[in-house]
Amino acid sequence: MTPESLVREVDNLVSFPEAALRINELIDHQATTIEDLAEVILTDPALAARLLRLVNSALYARQAPIDSVTRAIPMIGFRALRDLVMATSAVAVFQDLPPERVNMEQFWFHGVACGVAAREIAQRLGHKGGEQLFLAGLLHGIGKLVFFSRCPRDYLKVLERIENEGLTPAAAEEAIFGFHYATLGGELLRDWHFPERIWQAVAHHQHPEGAGQYRQEAETIHGAEMIAGLVQAKSSESTEAAPPQGMEAIAERLGLDQDQATSLPLDISLQVMEVFEVLVPGASMVW
Repeated sequence: MTPESLVREVDNLVSFPEAALRINELIDHQATTIEDLAEVILTDPALAARLLRLVNSALYARQAPIDSVTRAIPMIGFRALRDLVMATSAVAVFQDLPPERVNMEQFWFHGVACGVAAREIAQRLGHKGGEQLFLAGLLHGIGKLVFFSRCPRDYLKVLERIENEGLTPAAAEEAIFGFHYATLGGELLRDWHFPERIWQAVAHHQHPEGAGQYRQEAETIHGAEMIAGLVQAKSSESTEAAPPQGMEAIAERLGLDQDQATSLPLDISLQVMEVFEVLVPGASMVW
């Protein structure tokens, strides 16, 4: 078993919506216009609705509402549009996993929190490409869904190692499969033709030092995942605060001011809630 073989199994069993694949093709052509893209998006009403809700959410903080797909596209740009469409389609691809295997609402809430945190970190540090880091954060755990869908029985052994030996999920996956969810997720996104900056950040966020020229991106996702855990704990009404040394470590690795790191979970909570409701409509989680 390899990451490549599991990704091939996924490719054989699931497919992206036709509109997403067509948008992916169109954006590679220089002659493509806003009208061309809008026409394709409007063939998928659910996709069009998600796009409009997202550009009007706290994630983008528009002063005036955007009320048409044609107006929304230039607001986020062609390439960001493609990445966004592919990411929202990835949410749909795995939506039918049995609930006894994974709580999809909690899974995607954590992903959204990681994505929003990554985008905010990029903005606070003055780094470009925050939209791609949002997508890398959103999809950083997608390799787990591949494990859950293709290897449910073997994954029970992973859970046993976590419970009995106190291993981290990534270490337990390494012990059972020979690779962990981050490597698998990176391979899946590479196979789906996501930009290298995104799939490399996902593949190496557990160990950013292995990301080469994308180490900064991987470090951002590494820190954003920790912050996402704090946001998730607050959403479940946990009163536990992060240990000060934990926040100090996050701040130091990311190059953030200590106060900036400490305030992040609270600062992004509204964005997280709004984006989550867009990507997972009808979610039953209560804030």
